[in-house]
Amino acid sequence: MVKKAQVYGVIRLQAWITAALTLGLLLIGKHAAMSGFVGGAIALAGSLLYARIAFRVQFAPPAALLRMHFAAEMAKLGMTLLAFAALFVFFRQVAALWVFAGYLAAASAYWFGLLFKLDGKK
Repeated sequence: MVKKAQVYGVIRLQAWITAALTLGLLLIGKHAAMSGFVGGAIALAGSLLYARIAFRVQFAPPAALLRMHFAAEMAKLGMTLLAFAALFVFFRQVAALWVFAGYLAAASAYWFGLLFKLDGKK
């Protein structure tokens, strides 16, 4: 079973990656940095939504846990699609390249989480 500390460790890693990318993009310009930050924020919001739905209960029958994870993934996917749609409809001045770069950088935290032990202990 996955501990909550591991899940929130990945979410913290996403926040750190988003912050690092945003600071790096400040060298290019404020417009690029803002776009990268928004992309990372979309990935971070999706992860927080997933964690809230999937880990509501600690112990349940396997079928119920599977349903919660499926519902969490569908909610995350729907929220991500709506966030991207709203972003590109209402804020057309964002740079799409940096939005997607920020999203992909933050989403890569899942893979980095497999490499590091993110259990909340120092």
